[in-house]
Amino acid sequence: MNATAAQTKSLEWLNRLRANPKIPLIVAGSAAVAVMVALILWAKAPDYRTLFSNLSDQDGGAIVSQLTQMNIPYRFSEASGAIEVPADKVHELRLRLAQQGLPKGGAVGFELLDQEKFGISQFSEQVNYQRALEGELSRTIETIGPVKGARVHLAMPKPSLFVREQKSPSASVTVNLLPGRALDEGQISAIVHLVSSAVAGLPPGNVTLVGSGRTSVNPVQYQRARILMMLS
Repeated sequence: MNATAAQTKSLEWLNRLRANPKIPLIVAGSAAVAVMVALILWAKAPDYRTLFSNLSDQDGGAIVSQLTQMNIPYRFSEASGAIEVPADKVHELRLRLAQQGLPKGGAVGFELLDQEKFGISQFSEQVNYQRALEGELSRTIETIGPVKGARVHLAMPKPSLFVREQKSPSASVTVNLLPGRALDEGQISAIVHLVSSAVAGLPPGNVTLVGSGRTSVNPVQYQRARILMMLS
């Protein structure tokens, strides 16, 4: 189509618009509807959060397989290599996977903090990370049905130059249960595995689970769960 023909087409279009003033309204209305539909679809799109990062290939494959079986949508973050799921399912899925002994590797990441801030010391960064990890673990444990509240305290010894003097990390989990409710063995195992897998070098045997106030945790189930975790 040459320039003259294109100009003729444009003039014909303008003449039709002048002859029928409803056409601009229809075009504007269609554009407005398209924008509204796009906004609705954008609003309905789930917000994704990191389920786990720093996973081995074996753990990553096993977790993806379980998410597929659960019909849970997921995606990979190329920037961090993390597996992301809808934000409202993060805590529930961590516990469900922990009950299945996943991930098996230690020191998995939750992508808790933004990138390193300029001027912050390594000590301050470690303290902030530990607090964030304790809070994230507590919030995850609080999604268990019988749990009214939870508090996680992590003890992370400083690295030692001598292997014999290097102490292992430990963790204390305090739960406040709803009246008349109790944790079953599977839930206890999930808590122990969740905490031990979140910290490098933290064996399940170093995770202590206690009840607050009048809350009690069945000691037989707790010890059995810890033994099973150490043998797995």
